[in-house]
Amino acid sequence: PGKPYVLALARRRDGGGGGPLEPLAAFTTNPAGAAVVDAIGPIRQIVRASTPAERRYLVIAVGTPAQLGPVVQTQVD
Repeated sequence: PGKPYVLALARRRDGGGGGPLEPLAAFTTNPAGAAVVDAIGPIRQIVRASTPAERRYLVIAVGTPAQLGPVVQTQVD
């Protein structure tokens, strides 16, 4: 609770290797450890890109966009 996190895109499902994470939105959890993050604009821009792109995965990492820490949660298909 009360810690900063970042919703980001990663090239690998586990968030490791394959290049840096691409931050989409920063947020801080509430006292219950939850948060609502609004990142629809950046995601919509990425989805509508005119050139094909490799698959990427949503991840949550500890820290701020300027200083990302370890990935603590990853997208599951």
